[in-house]
Amino acid sequence: MADMLAGDTDGGVSILVDLARATDENLRKRARALAASLLVPVARTPGVSRPGGSARIGTVRSGGVDLDIDATIEKLVETPALGPEDLQWRGWRRPSRAVVLVVDASGSVSGEPLATAIIAAAALAARLAPSDELGVVAFWSKALVLRHLGEPTPPASVIERLLVLRTGDTTDMATGIRAGFAELATASAARKDVIVVTDGLANEGDDPCDAARAAIALGGRLHVLALPGEEDSEEACKRIADAGGGTMAQLLRPSDAVSAITSILAS
Repeated sequence: MADMLAGDTDGGVSILVDLARATDENLRKRARALAASLLVPVARTPGVSRPGGSARIGTVRSGGVDLDIDATIEKLVETPALGPEDLQWRGWRRPSRAVVLVVDASGSVSGEPLATAIIAAAALAARLAPSDELGVVAFWSKALVLRHLGEPTPPASVIERLLVLRTGDTTDMATGIRAGFAELATASAARKDVIVVTDGLANEGDDPCDAARAAIALGGRLHVLALPGEEDSEEACKRIADAGGGTMAQLLRPSDAVSAITSILAS
């Protein structure tokens, strides 16, 4: 399976999804248990291991280049007898980041779209630093949180949850986007992004563009990974991304999600 994923990521993920839903219970369990360890390495881009963002000089607890006198004196007020761990330093610090992946799991999205969501989750798990936060929401006529921001489980564990996800019926994208922003509102990170995997078409609920505009109020951005769909799918995805102040990436196959995620995190 590892060799297949390395040689043909799209075909390999499709087979892995089938194995994770096989009739044989032991086969299902083995495929789901191995999914994260197989997919995360494949979803890494050589030379890219962490998200971008401008690093700034700030106070750090270790690894700095100069002693931060003011911050250390403040510590001295709290703790008259300072230990080595109480010294405050000045060094380069990258702002932490919170990302919520919102996955269209409606009846019109199955097969390759589900594989795309799984690869996107693997790419995020491979790139986010330990101080970053990852949440995942699935939606159809309702929204379901698969992983809360700040959850103590490893980010890659969400891959198994996506593998057992059953698609729903109608598509209420506005509800899914709002659920993503509800998660993002709990973030302590400085940078906030929602990434929606969808074909852009909703047949129920409010206008998703109106829901996407909430990104600005939260000081974040909403991006869209556009799945192949009907003639007006790409245009709909572009409108939603524009409303959320983010970018839209057209995906022709599931593995395109890796470069799209890399680009979003580097922006």
